[in-house]
Amino acid sequence: MNVVENDIVVSGMLKDELERCEEALAAIHRALAGLPKGSLSVRKKSYKSKVYEYHYLKFREGGRVVNQHVAGRVLKELQDKLALRKRYLQEAKAYEKRILYLRKLLRDKAHRNG
Repeated sequence: MNVVENDIVVSGMLKDELERCEEALAAIHRALAGLPKGSLSVRKKSYKSKVYEYHYLKFREGGRVVNQHVAGRVLKELQDKLALRKRYLQEAKAYEKRILYLRKLLRDKAHRNG
């Protein structure tokens, strides 16, 4: 016997959890929209026996790869934002899996009753 099928309270809790997860995922997607995409890379140039490092942000725009120079004064801030974006993407993936699981549980309940 399926607990979700027989218990209205459990079914309600699952629906509430599904709604909470969907709201959290929407908030994560809104936060991701304001964060930069891509990864940092370093280029080294030699000039008069000195080696200089230049930081670039690499990302896709449409079908092409864009290399955007990053000034040294904003490098730390950009690194922090890229790390935050990575963490948000991991959280979003976890919420998406949970939402699929909850929908499956609730759909199974609907099919058994209908």
